Amino acid sequence: MSTPPYAGDRYAKLAPRDLVITLRSLARRVKETLGPVRSDPERFARRNEIVADGESLTSHVAALARHMNLLESEISRITTSGEVVINGAALSLEHPAPAVDRPVGLDAAESSLVTSAEAIGGLLDGCSSEQWTFRAPATNGVKVTLLDLAQHAARIGAEGLRSTAAIADRL
Repeated sequence: MSTPPYAGDRYAKLAPRDLVITLRSLARRVKETLGPVRSDPERFARRNEIVADGESLTSHVAALARHMNLLESEISRITTSGEVVINGAALSLEHPAPAVDRPVGLDAAESSLVTSAEAIGGLLDGCSSEQWTFRAPATNGVKVTLLDLAQHAARIGAEGLRSTAAIADRL
């Protein structure tokens, strides 16, 4: 496999500057999406209730945060050291399973998600054109550039936020 299956989607067309803006704005948009749930005691009380595809709002935000944490780690590695092999799980459309099965609260999950989105935006801001085009192998057999990783972070963040809003609307 030489390219990920989603390589031709709308996120694959985002340029570096657009990616920085998209990822930096994700933190604000997460807070805006979860704000109405937090301000409504009845909806907030249901945050751990399974409402969609076996997920609660809290479990969904926690899974999204795990994925963004993994992407942050891989983006950090590719921007700070030249010899890297990217964790193929970061390139998946599926959120990674938790390393340890323990409950995570909505506050902790949101904080982790916001921190990763802001960190990714910060890591990407100011990258040189050489960095954006640096190609690294991944453990799943794909070769990716920093641009590919950043586009995937935007994809996971934006689509994950869309799913978060849909779950929040069902509370």
